[in-house]
Amino acid sequence: MRLKLVITALALSLLAHHTSVFAQAADPAAALSGGWKLNMDESINPNGPDGAGARGSRGGGRGGNFASPGQGPAPGGDLGPEELQRFNAHLKMFRTAPPLLGIQATAKDVILAYDPDPAKGQMVKYMTDNKKSVMTTPAGPVDIKVKWNGKVLRREMETKESLKVVEDYTVSADGKQLVVTVETSNIMVRMAKVEIKRVYDRTQ
Repeated sequence: MRLKLVITALALSLLAHHTSVFAQAADPAAALSGGWKLNMDESINPNGPDGAGARGSRGGGRGGNFASPGQGPAPGGDLGPEELQRFNAHLKMFRTAPPLLGIQATAKDVILAYDPDPAKGQMVKYMTDNKKSVMTTPAGPVDIKVKWNGKVLRREMETKESLKVVEDYTVSADGKQLVVTVETSNIMVRMAKVEIKRVYDRTQ
């Protein structure tokens, strides 16, 4: 009798687990929501080519990816010293991987917490309607658009210095890992193409 109860309890536990997995698979927002911790070992250049965890080839230009004034390719001209300073500040900010990430997502909006503890981290909310909003940063304003591409959440950002950043958030099929890819480009500053892949493990 006791063995039967144990088997029944185990079966119910497995059923609940599979039901949860199926529910997350059917609802990308539910799958994305939760707490996540950066897995440095499985990530590729999580903080860019010159940051912690970097590996692989480095690009040309100053610091591996930055360009000095007068070296920007046409079209677009070049950035002045102050513009380049803001550009570098924004690039460093967007290439810095949050070690902890909290996400609360629905089909209509998403909240990103760059430390799940509100007393420590920054929390921002976006509508996922692909309409432009403006985020204020120490380096200047940034235009942001967020949308769902099927099961993938995409955040697109652009600064006044024409730095474009595209982040894609994709949850693994089993719901245990989150992969964030980051692409950066600029028509005014020569930048080498660098793979940035951040792998997060679910903590809750």
